[in-house]
Amino acid sequence: MKKIFIGIDFSKEKFDVVIIMAENLEEKAPRVHEQFANDKAGYRKFFKWVKVNSHGVDMSLWLFCGENTGDYSKGLANFLYGKGCDMWLENAKCIKDSCGIRRLKSDRADAAMIAEYAMRNHDRMTLYEPLSGPLAQLRELFLFRQMNVRKRSGYIVRKGEKGRTLDSSPAKSFMARKCKHMIAELDKTIKECDKMIEALIASDRDLQETYEIVTSVPGIGAQNAVCMMVYTDNFKRFDCNPRKIACYYGIAPFGHDSGTSVHCDPHVHYMANKTIKGILTQAALCAINHCPPVAHYYARLIERGKKTMVALNNVKNKLVRIVTALVRTKQKFIPEYEFAKRYAMD
Repeated sequence: MKKIFIGIDFSKEKFDVVIIMAENLEEKAPRVHEQFANDKAGYRKFFKWVKVNSHGVDMSLWLFCGENTGDYSKGLANFLYGKGCDMWLENAKCIKDSCGIRRLKSDRADAAMIAEYAMRNHDRMTLYEPLSGPLAQLRELFLFRQMNVRKRSGYIVRKGEKGRTLDSSPAKSFMARKCKHMIAELDKTIKECDKMIEALIASDRDLQETYEIVTSVPGIGAQNAVCMMVYTDNFKRFDCNPRKIACYYGIAPFGHDSGTSVHCDPHVHYMANKTIKGILTQAALCAINHCPPVAHYYARLIERGKKTMVALNNVKNKLVRIVTALVRTKQKFIPEYEFAKRYAMD
């Protein structure tokens, strides 16, 4: 059982730390607080400070806990992982919702709240493990590609809007010329990203195997496959559970009932990864248009009275279940004549 609980509140340039020494939820010493720079020098000072304030307690009884804030928390998490420490990066909403009503808001108070959360819930902690080198690079490349795709869409919309007006001016000509130039440059960058992604997947056996399995499913192309691999840590996250993955994607329906007066049909929740949800929608539409068994499944849902978007969401859930099952069993998509039988498309 852990005895030292270190709560960390991350920000861009610094992080605040509060240490709680406890046993059986009973604090054994006064809390200590300190602030460090969010860089390598700050990490080293922080680790030495924790050693001093742990009062000789073995490092295996320490638990570091912080909110998963992406790049702000990644550096220290990797540093502590390299030191052999237990690091728990938790969803910020889980921590906030567990702490009840709070009136004080400060970095120190937030660090104390995180330490208390770790102390109360350490029995269900999920220890941090960094991504493998190729998967980490794949994630960065995919996110960079998505950023450029969004920029390209913005320039296309801007260029189209200005082109609809009949009047002309030097300013309008300048903007049209620059938009055309930026679109061409972004197209070039996106193509280079695609080539690097393809080469990176080919260089890693695990990524290549998963990629070939996922893209064997009708409707799921290169970007859909990469997106799924990136956000599920190559399907090692969520225990390869399709329901958990569907929840994260925002396509799992949930009911809303209370007492005798509130009874709502199940619907998807607003908390979701919007990027992957949008990409999966395109995969579902493609599968409906080009895969007869999926098209038959979708048509059957419509015949039963399902609304169009509900039926489409069912197709998305079905695709997630199929992909997860195939990755778990390391099999490629089976021929069409077995599709309905094996995956119960009816």
